[in-house]
Amino acid sequence: MYLDQNALAGRTVLLTGASRGIGAVTARALASANANVIAQYRTQREGAERALETLPADRRLVLQADLTTPAAARDLWRSALTWGPDVDVLVLNAAVNPDTPIDGPDEVWDAGWQEALQVNVIGAGALMREAVRHFVARGSGTIIVLSSWAAEQGSRLPDLTAYAASKAAIRNLAQTFARNFARQGLLVHILAPGAVNTGMAIAGQDESARRAVADGLAMGRLVEADEVASLVAFLATGGWPSLTGATLDVNGASYIR
Repeated sequence: MYLDQNALAGRTVLLTGASRGIGAVTARALASANANVIAQYRTQREGAERALETLPADRRLVLQADLTTPAAARDLWRSALTWGPDVDVLVLNAAVNPDTPIDGPDEVWDAGWQEALQVNVIGAGALMREAVRHFVARGSGTIIVLSSWAAEQGSRLPDLTAYAASKAAIRNLAQTFARNFARQGLLVHILAPGAVNTGMAIAGQDESARRAVADGLAMGRLVEADEVASLVAFLATGGWPSLTGATLDVNGASYIR
């Protein structure tokens, strides 16, 4: 997807989970389109800094935040607003996918559900709420939520039940905000990637395992992270208001609805 190098000039984007995977690739895509970028990370500051190294120092900000609590999410939003340029776009990418094995110990199941809900729903939801209130008050703003095809059809991996459910929950919250604040200038877009090369379900697997996953997909290949990142940058322009509330499937026809 082609974007003019100045497509996001003058726009400020707060991106969560910017240090690796889809987040790092998205940070680079936003920088390439000349956005001001605020990159949140949890533990890997170096990854977030590398992703933004092409941007001038006065147009990038790297912030640490542990989104396991709503308070941290709200502090992140306040820190982003005090940086300088007003935030125009929030990209909710940060997420965890802890194992929740059906046949595992109860403690592992409980801990996995707690972590998935805290980060993927409660923390992310608190951050989205802050953005909604700010954007509605000023009459414009865009939120882009990274969900998953697992949110649409259930996880194909039975040990990732909490991840799939949490992604469905954050998608539903985004849809609710989109429906209720469309007239106030709020744009909300949801992306539901399939199996992404460097995605959560693929990371750490060897080449033969990746090939086996790809062979089971309609296109015979994984979704590339830059396909998702380019779509995020495209939507961050705010130029497609009638797409608000929509979920865009990025899975190469492996799941069609």
